[in-house]
Amino acid sequence: MTDEMMFSVVVPTYNRRDLLRATVESIGATRRPWPCELIVVDDGSTDGTSELAGELHSPLDLRWVRQANAGAAAARNHGARLATGRYLLFLDDDMVADERLLVEHARTLEAGADAVVGHIPLHPDTPRTVLTRGVDRWARRRHERLVREGGRLSVADFLTGQLSVRRSRFVQISGFDEDRTAGGSFGGEDTDLLFRLRRAGLRLAYNGAAVSFQRYIVTPEQNLRQWREAGRSDAALSRLHPGIGRTLWHQHRGGTVTGRSARAAARLPERALRPLRTVVLRRAAAGRLDPGTEWSFARMRDVAYWAGARDGGGLDRGGPPGVRVLAYHAIDRLDDPVIGRWTVTPAMFERQMTTLVDRGFTFVDTERFLGHVETGAPLPERSLLLTFDDGYRSLLDSAAPVLAKLGIPAVVCVVTGQLGGHNAWDAASGATALPLLTAAQLKTLGEAGWEIAAHTHTHAHLTSLSGARLREELTRPRDTLAALGLRPPRVLAYPHGEHDFRVRAHARRAGYRAALALRGPERSGPATTRFALPRVEVFADTTAERLCDLLTNPELPAAPELSRELKAAVRLALDGVPRQRHAPHDTVVT
Repeated sequence: MTDEMMFSVVVPTYNRRDLLRATVESIGATRRPWPCELIVVDDGSTDGTSELAGELHSPLDLRWVRQANAGAAAARNHGARLATGRYLLFLDDDMVADERLLVEHARTLEAGADAVVGHIPLHPDTPRTVLTRGVDRWARRRHERLVREGGRLSVADFLTGQLSVRRSRFVQISGFDEDRTAGGSFGGEDTDLLFRLRRAGLRLAYNGAAVSFQRYIVTPEQNLRQWREAGRSDAALSRLHPGIGRTLWHQHRGGTVTGRSARAAARLPERALRPLRTVVLRRAAAGRLDPGTEWSFARMRDVAYWAGARDGGGLDRGGPPGVRVLAYHAIDRLDDPVIGRWTVTPAMFERQMTTLVDRGFTFVDTERFLGHVETGAPLPERSLLLTFDDGYRSLLDSAAPVLAKLGIPAVVCVVTGQLGGHNAWDAASGATALPLLTAAQLKTLGEAGWEIAAHTHTHAHLTSLSGARLREELTRPRDTLAALGLRPPRVLAYPHGEHDFRVRAHARRAGYRAALALRGPERSGPATTRFALPRVEVFADTTAERLCDLLTNPELPAAPELSRELKAAVRLALDGVPRQRHAPHDTVVT
C-alpha cells in the first residue's frame, strides 16, 4: 500500500447526464489498492450535468470541473493539468468500468508500457440496432485480432475512449491537439496522439483484460455526421503528419471497389444523395436489422467519410513512398516453356540484388514491413521486402548465400502440403518437376533469419473453393508450421495471385496480418488493403536495370480490380440487398 496518487481518472463529458451517472458509479466500484482520484470535466453541458455534481459521491477523490464548450480534447487536457497521479486514465462518459480496469492498466504500465488501451465491448443493456451491432462486432474482432497479434496497435485500434498513459509522457508530448475537436467536432485526436507517441519512441500496449463496457447511444443521423467530421479531420491530419494519409487511405479502403464507389458518390450534389440517405436513415432508426439495411447504412457511412475528407481538401497521400515488395519464384537455370519465365538464374539474381543495394535500396525485414502496413510506421525511402513463392529447394543453394553476403532479409512462402515434394500444380501442365524445400531445410532457412510465410496448403485456386475448403487451405499452414516448431506464419501469399472479397476476409480471419498478391511489374501500384498487397513480379528477362527503373517510378498504375468483384458491386447497388457471401461483416461504427 502506498500514499502516492497512482491514477488520475479523467472523464470528459458533454450532455450525457444519464450515462455519466453510471460511469462515475462504476469507477467508484473498481479495485484500487492505492490512492486514485476522479476528475470529471463538463465541457459546457446544457442538460443539467452540472447539477449531478451535488448528487453523486465517490470513494475516489472526486473533482468536478466546468469549462466553456471547447471539445473533448480540450476537456481531457484540462483534466490532465489538474491531475496529480502517476498515471492518467482517460475514460469516455459512456463507459462502464469493469472492477479490474484500474489494476489491469497498472499491471501493464508497471511492466514498462508508456500507454495502454483496453477492450471496450458493448454493454449488455445497450439496445440492439444496426449501429450497436456494428460496435459489438467491431469490438469483438478487434480484441481477438489484437490478442492473436500480440497487441500490435494500428491507427484504427488506438482509441481514447479508454486510454492510460504515464503523466510524464503525456506532458512530454504536450497532450491532445485541441484543434482536432474544437467546436465540438468529432475525430482525429486519437490518430494524432498515436502518431506523436510513436514518433517519441514510446511503448504502446494492449491489455484485453482491461475492460470498460460501452453504452453506445448515438442516432443514425448523428453517426453519419460523426463520420463526415472524421473524414474532414483525417484530411487535416494527412497534411499535419506527412505519410499518415496513405495509412488512412488504406484503412478506409480508398482504392477498392467499395472505396471508389463511395468517393464517387461523395462528389454528387446533395440533392442527388438526399432521397437515398433519407430512406436508409429511416430504416436504421426504425430498428431494422436485416442485411440490406446494415449494408446500405455502412455504404452511406463510407460516403459520409469521403465527403468529409473532400470538404477538408482530400487525404494527402504524399510523403516518402511506402515499401515495395519483390516476388521471385525459383532461382535456377531452367529452359522450360511452361514455367521458365518465372525462373531467374543464380547469376542474374546476384546481379539484381547487388545493383539494388548499390542504387541505395533498403531491404527491410517482415517485422518492419508489418509495422509499416499496419500502423503507418515510417520506413526509409526505397524500402523493399524480398519474397519467394512456392519454396523451391534452389533457394538454399542459389539465393541464401547471396543474401547472407549482402545482409538482405527474405521471406519464403511455402506450400505446406508439399514440403519435400515438388511443384505438382505446375507439373500437371507438363512443367518440369522442381524439388521443394523439406521441413529440415525450411528450418535451416528459419534459423538463418528467413521469415517463413504461407502459400496455402496445396497451391489451390482460392477463389473457386467452397468455404470449408478455403478455410482449410488457409488454416492448415499455420498448424503445420507450428507442429514443426516454427512460428505460425504472419504473412500469406495468394497462389496464382488470385483473391477476391471472400478470400481476403478468410485470410484476415485465419490470423494472417497481411497477404500478398501478384500483379506483375508493369502494374505494381500502391496497395489498397494489407490483405491484397501488390508485388513487383520478377521474371527471367527482368534485367537489373529494368528492375531498378520499375522500382523508382512512383507513378506505376495500379491493377484494375477483378471484373467479378466490380460486377458484384454493381449488382449489389442495383438490388439494394447484398448476396450472402457479401454480408456486411465489415461494418464498423465507432
